[in-house]
Amino acid sequence: SYGWENDGIAPRDFFAGIAINLSPGQGHRYPMFHNLLIGLLSIPVLLPAALRAEDWTLPALMEQILTVPTMTGVSIVAKLVAVAMACVSILAIARIARRTVSIEAGRWAAVWAATCLSFAYYGRVSNLDGPYLMWTALAMDRLLSMAETRKRRDYVIFGLLAGAAVATKDQAYAGFVLPGLLYVLLLPLRRDRPFGPLAPHYRNTAFSTLAGATSLGVLGGGLFNPSGFAARLRELTGGASQDWMSYARTPEGLVANVSDIILGQETYYWPWLVVALCWIGVALVIFRPGGDGIRSRAFRLLPLAAGLSSVLFFTLVVARCEHRFVLPMGFWLAYYGGVASSAFLSSVADRGIPALRAAQLTLVALGAWAAGHSFEVHLTQRADARNQVQAYLAGLDEGTLVETYGWLVHLPHFDVSDASPYRLQRVSRRPIDKRNPLVGSTEIDAPYGEVRERQPDVLVVPESTALEFVPRELRKGMAEPAVGARLQADLDAQSFFRSALSDSLEGYEVVLIAEPKLPKWFEALGAAPVRVHASVGNRQFVLRRSAR
Repeated sequence: SYGWENDGIAPRDFFAGIAINLSPGQGHRYPMFHNLLIGLLSIPVLLPAALRAEDWTLPALMEQILTVPTMTGVSIVAKLVAVAMACVSILAIARIARRTVSIEAGRWAAVWAATCLSFAYYGRVSNLDGPYLMWTALAMDRLLSMAETRKRRDYVIFGLLAGAAVATKDQAYAGFVLPGLLYVLLLPLRRDRPFGPLAPHYRNTAFSTLAGATSLGVLGGGLFNPSGFAARLRELTGGASQDWMSYARTPEGLVANVSDIILGQETYYWPWLVVALCWIGVALVIFRPGGDGIRSRAFRLLPLAAGLSSVLFFTLVVARCEHRFVLPMGFWLAYYGGVASSAFLSSVADRGIPALRAAQLTLVALGAWAAGHSFEVHLTQRADARNQVQAYLAGLDEGTLVETYGWLVHLPHFDVSDASPYRLQRVSRRPIDKRNPLVGSTEIDAPYGEVRERQPDVLVVPESTALEFVPRELRKGMAEPAVGARLQADLDAQSFFRSALSDSLEGYEVVLIAEPKLPKWFEALGAAPVRVHASVGNRQFVLRRSAR
């Protein structure tokens, strides 16, 4: 009844995303739009479960809705929507490349977008990063239409799409800062005036801004709950961002953050050869004069502006550097991979068919390499270590007491049916875990170190949870997030989890360290498990009460 997608809204978090956004004075961490969309599309799954409840009280409804079949149905709905939106994103970036460069560039832009590792992951899970990127891509395509047609309708649609992006996830705003400043406000001041006469343009821009604000207010929930909208903004600019900073607010921290973004492109996007191809495309656009209108160099730099804007006005602001925080930059770089691919094929086209075929095969080979690179995250999920733990627990003796710890996204899927050979209990000191119960387990709020008093037979310890409590050595410019510092201040938890990971916990011994294992043929090609957001690629430790 819970998923493994860290910060995903399925299968159960969308309930809070709707209810809290509509509760006066309360602010949810995410806007309402996508939560509401998934809720409405899940009605065919939720309604039969609700009708099976004994009555319409909250406990009775939860008992029926938080069952595995219902929650699985919601997860499938959420992921099908994510895949559909990812496909739209790919079509949108291909259309942008086709309109500004060529059909060939559009095709290859689609290839590089689809094979970008971060996009491959967030394009099929219930997190909000893929959906907001889709609305952003559609808005950028409409910005081209604004310059091309100069019709008020396109201005209004651009505003509605931009509002939908931010109403899906607040951080989408960052992708519009530079494009809005450079293309909507400053570019029309040029002599050629791509948006036409100034007065109509800025009048239409006012309509666009109004449409965007209305879209954000209605879809995000702020129009129905202004005090809650203000509360969410306070939370976003406060603990939700400040408590999770990974880099220090110093020049050294900024340098470390930028360096990790640059040097991590192979980890986040594609193999280095493809990364280089994309940046060659950027250079080609910058140093080669373009055509006119939306085929001019200025509009070919629009995707770069959107990607850099996201990094400058969000990623570096929150001082983070994980897959989802650099996702937009990778997605927009795919456009320039299309530019470079098209230029490469054009440069050999007049050298005869054999040269053209060789060039095409080279790009196909690069595409296959990139696809294999992104496929590592798929196979890592397929070989998730938690499946090994589930199989181990299935073989336990009848009546075995299993104890586990931490947040649901890090835990295996336990068997809590009547046929299960073991009983389950979860120990947690975090208030948030009380709002997200591990259905079928006994919830315990007690010191971790009292494990000998509780006397469970088996302990299941997710490494990602344990490492939150164990201090780590920091590089220059790095900072321990405030949340991590608070967890590490719990000396009881620190001692317990350090002992569990080092196999020195008194009375217990490690019997299984489960980790994802890719197929041997794939590893022989250089593939390795991928870690994403502390859940994918997560190791699991299983300890058993020793005979001593």
